Amino acid sequence: MFLSREKPVFRDYKEVQEVLANPVTGPVYVEGAEPGDLLAVSIEDIVLGDAGTEGYYTYVPGQGLFANRFAPEAFPPDTGFCDVSGDTFPLRFGKENLNLKTEPFIGTICVAMKDKVCLSFDANREMAGNMDCPNVRRGSLVVMNVNVAGALLSLGDLHAKQGDGELLGCAVECDGAVTLSVQLIKKSEKGYFDLPQVDGNGRMGSVCTVPNNIEAAIRGAVFDVIKRIETGRGVPFMDAYMLAGQCIKIQICQMISGACTAYAYFDTNIL
Repeated sequence: MFLSREKPVFRDYKEVQEVLANPVTGPVYVEGAEPGDLLAVSIEDIVLGDAGTEGYYTYVPGQGLFANRFAPEAFPPDTGFCDVSGDTFPLRFGKENLNLKTEPFIGTICVAMKDKVCLSFDANREMAGNMDCPNVRRGSLVVMNVNVAGALLSLGDLHAKQGDGELLGCAVECDGAVTLSVQLIKKSEKGYFDLPQVDGNGRMGSVCTVPNNIEAAIRGAVFDVIKRIETGRGVPFMDAYMLAGQCIKIQICQMISGACTAYAYFDTNIL
């Protein structure tokens, strides 16, 4: 965590970039992982606040949905602090607090890219990354490409709660402990694989990130899920597309600072 009672705010978005305020743990070398494999990571448990129970949500000038011509006015930086160790947490609301349900998830989970070095702020089809997908939570299965020997798995950026799109530019940020298990899958066994997959908790879905284009991110995620159904269930593409037209659900994970990420998924009970 980069903010504290002693340093409660970021000056502006430039400072966030300067201090690289998106911490992850890793990389973890996965024995036997080779380029061309797939890494399937099961999220067994998330315990928030294991090293300190205080989380924060903050407004940073120049970051968030209204850091553009639609901003009604320029606001100064502001931060609220809260205890994230329980089932609920207090969120400041005027002269009182609202008690909101804690919904822990992993904001950033990634593998090393083949040829490039990327910041943990980034997300793409090759490494997954800072997807901010709320379904990367207890009970989920995240499947990613393996690009280098050992995969080099990293994760962090834990959130106690986040609204769709992370429109403030910040969720309820906190530390915590994650328990996970890892399985290696050959690409040929998947039948079809292109985008990072996030399944579990009654969902089968794919995540797509496209800079500055939420429509393209939605199209990419939806197409990927349709292809997964076509290939995995052995049905014509048009049948899978027709099903998507009636039953697919779309969650906007990010829509800030150029990062546009969409998660398209089916309720697995339908399938």
